[in-house]
Amino acid sequence: MTHDRREFLQLGALAGVGALGVDGLGDVPIRFEQDADGETGWPGIDVRVTQAPGNTAHWVLPGRRALSEYVFGTPDNPRMTGRHWVDVAEGPVKAVLEEQTFQVGLPLEQRRTNEDESAYTIADVLTGYSDSAEPTEGELDLTYSDRQPWDTPGGPGDTRDTAAVTARFGDPAGNEYEAVLDHVIKPPFPPWETGGGVVTGTWLHGITGTGTPLMPRMFNYAALWGLGALRINGEVVDERRVMHFMTSENVRKADSYALALDEELPLAEDERYLGRPHHTHLFMPPIKGTPEGPQTSPVPTAFELPSGETQPFVHFMWDQDTIEEVVVRGADGDETTVGAETTTG
Repeated sequence: MTHDRREFLQLGALAGVGALGVDGLGDVPIRFEQDADGETGWPGIDVRVTQAPGNTAHWVLPGRRALSEYVFGTPDNPRMTGRHWVDVAEGPVKAVLEEQTFQVGLPLEQRRTNEDESAYTIADVLTGYSDSAEPTEGELDLTYSDRQPWDTPGGPGDTRDTAAVTARFGDPAGNEYEAVLDHVIKPPFPPWETGGGVVTGTWLHGITGTGTPLMPRMFNYAALWGLGALRINGEVVDERRVMHFMTSENVRKADSYALALDEELPLAEDERYLGRPHHTHLFMPPIKGTPEGPQTSPVPTAFELPSGETQPFVHFMWDQDTIEEVVVRGADGDETTVGAETTTG
């Protein structure tokens, strides 16, 4: 059997994540399973993540994001403005990026500087990539199924990747939510590379070009993008909402729950919130999928902000998640790996 070099890089990232500066995977079982018919193509990867009710979780509020010099440069040498990607986008994608350029960069006019204008300080727009959050309740059972290692030609829903999701959570006012995933998609934003809509063992956000650079560049055990329904207090309030789940290294600070800058990562154990190596979040941006393409559409949450408006996005954090298992399917042999130890049957 032959494998593309990228396949081994991805598998190695999962199995050897400690070498990448993200500890804590040593107690996660990694199983290798051969296809029943003996035929092996690209090694599909399943990652199951859970969090039981009663554990720590947070609802993230709108706020202004501190700007990393590593990502956004300086006023004398600005980076990541997003203008190029808005210019090359077309149709509905271009319209969304004109309104939400922060998905691919941050325009200069949306950046604040220090007094002598030698450095950027914070974003001059309120987004969900903020330090502000309130503790709430949530439960999660999520299996990412990565069946192709790259985006292929075709529509956003043309992918072999899938996921199974149970995601329930509350807002600070006590409203109860459920994100009901319908199917995985490949978001058509240049320059995003989403690996078919589910990616495993890779880096996202920051300078990677995939995901908003307002989040720091972080190692991801698994991530997905999809469309689905939002249920609030037992009723479906909207469908075809864009959903982004991500299980990543912990990027929230222990003393403040603030979102770390790229320069500060990886956080040491005593710097991480609850000392935990990873967490899972759900982000539902103010974007909806339509047959014609994405369109700007505030998420119809039930949580009222001090302004009197309802919060137009969902950003929810499961802070005490458990990575139950990583399964590599289509691999030769019958191997089970737990941490650094490998057994072969």
